[in-house]
Amino acid sequence: MRLFAWAIGWMAVAIFLTGITSYLSYDFNLQVWQMHLRTASGVFFMIALIVGGVLTTDAAYRSRKRFFYREEWSFICLLVTVGLFGLSLILP
Repeated sequence: MRLFAWAIGWMAVAIFLTGITSYLSYDFNLQVWQMHLRTASGVFFMIALIVGGVLTTDAAYRSRKRFFYREEWSFICLLVTVGLFGLSLILP
């Protein structure tokens, strides 16, 4: 459940930042906001690939001494990616 809370939080931050950027630069054109959301989802997907694939080692997986793990953050970034891209498809 903690993963979904983090994902919703990151989605809210990304939606807010892209909305503010669209409003300040293009007078809140929905097509521009749609492209900003797709770009943000691409950035989150890139982060998920880097954190989940490149930075995860077998030694770090076996130690598990931290409060958070890279695999969890990778899954959170994937949830944010799906959410933001889904929202961008809903916009006209």
